[in-house]
Amino acid sequence: MEANPVVIFAAFVYFAVIVAIGYSTRKASADPMDYYVAGRKIGPVVNGAALSAAYFSPASFLGMPAFIFLMGYPFWWVLSAIIAGLPLATMLTAAPMRKYAPVSFTDYFADRFDSPKLMRVLAGIPTIMSGWAYIVLSIVGTGLFMMAILRIDYTYAIILGALIIMFYVWMGGMVATTFSSAFQGVLITLASVVVAFVVLNLYGGFSGLGEAVYANNPNFWLMPGADPGGAFSHPIMSYWTGAVGFYFVWHFGFSTMPYTVVRFFTTMDIKSARRSVLWAVIFGGPMYWGLLIAGTAARVTLENLHPMMDAGATNAVEVLAMIQETFGIGGAAMTDYSYIALVEALNQPWVLGILVAGGLAISMATAAAWVMVLNVLFGRDFMGKVMGNTWAINNPVKSLRIWTIIIMFVCTLFAFNPAAMVLDLSGWAFIVIICTTGVPLVAGIWWERANTTATIATICVFFPLSLFTWLYAKEVLGSPHWFFASQWIWGEGGFMLPTGHQVWLVPASVIFYIVVALLTKPNRPEVIEQYCNDLH
Repeated sequence: MEANPVVIFAAFVYFAVIVAIGYSTRKASADPMDYYVAGRKIGPVVNGAALSAAYFSPASFLGMPAFIFLMGYPFWWVLSAIIAGLPLATMLTAAPMRKYAPVSFTDYFADRFDSPKLMRVLAGIPTIMSGWAYIVLSIVGTGLFMMAILRIDYTYAIILGALIIMFYVWMGGMVATTFSSAFQGVLITLASVVVAFVVLNLYGGFSGLGEAVYANNPNFWLMPGADPGGAFSHPIMSYWTGAVGFYFVWHFGFSTMPYTVVRFFTTMDIKSARRSVLWAVIFGGPMYWGLLIAGTAARVTLENLHPMMDAGATNAVEVLAMIQETFGIGGAAMTDYSYIALVEALNQPWVLGILVAGGLAISMATAAAWVMVLNVLFGRDFMGKVMGNTWAINNPVKSLRIWTIIIMFVCTLFAFNPAAMVLDLSGWAFIVIICTTGVPLVAGIWWERANTTATIATICVFFPLSLFTWLYAKEVLGSPHWFFASQWIWGEGGFMLPTGHQVWLVPASVIFYIVVALLTKPNRPEVIEQYCNDLH
């Protein structure tokens, strides 16, 4: 498995475009508002493409096929949640947040809950943790694709990918991030669709692929509730609660995740904010269709066509293990390589070239989007607004650039040996945001009784709880998914209630927030009028 000139050329062209975007937008760094929110000049098509690239992330591009590879057909149903959740953002947060037009994700919390400093800190803490998870998984994705291009050790691939991401965020801030992400959004859709058509052509269409998968292992097509002992029936997907849990997380997360919410701040007007979600669906829908095909075909294709099968591997899992050993892939990232390994097995360098360009695009777009969220949080909100640091206030762009270096350095260290698969890291980030800041964000816009006390209490209770449950599930129970009723109740064959990514925390936080808000004093009428009623 050596580097192929066609693949290297495709990656070179991609990097040339990205570097050109970063360099051409360097003048945006002269104006803080351009650096923060692209001067609020972005149209719906560009913003929609950028939204799709940032939101769908390596958690989708690598994680979704990997989870289909592991769990089989039941995970198909989960994919619909991604696209179904996008229009929800239009109704809940897109137009109101653009009408409010903040600069940072924490601005709304500071204003709506009438606490300029405390709310920035409290809303910032779960944002930092979610940003850490997403930047780590994005660097992992970038490293895996760099490894596929250059056939270099995973460690060196991680370092190279991180340096490139840092370059174009440093150069142009949100302007560079937006236009590079828009280009990347188009590219990832193209890559996903091309791979899907090549796979379908190989197997003679949908029916041929279905028959090949069934012949390889009929358990792939088991529905939740069917034989839980099947090779493709991961326990969490053996019950509809698992599928519903995954669906719920991805469906509602788009409306509240900081790196998608801040995209609405960059649009020209409210209409553009709404339409950008439509364009995100247009770009994202075909991409997910392609990922579904790829995840379905991965195992049977690896076991029949991948060159590692001739090197001693007996099944797809052993193929990935051999690749991990050859290139020193760290931690749980081995399974995330299954999509790339599928395309390697096709032995068509031009297809792999398109895939790695698209994969780099989605990995770098998500990392850049989250870096912008966090460097504004640290450099503007914490240093400037909370601490009153005069240097940060007088040198906003320099402050953000320094934080870009710090953020990328710290997250790169964790990317060398990721704690979980990219989709698990993403799912945990979603849960943390939804059950801490997500509930107050939506409630603050649409419910007059949403108040400061309920927001403080919800963040203070559910941030440590979400962190504890995820770590307990991973370290003690052995899977990031296990915690709530994940063991047999009333004996073997009794009752189980597995829920993906600790999704039970979300309805629990909603109930908690409502109860506390009803029992405590509402915010001042003028605050409610300006930051709630006037935004509808």
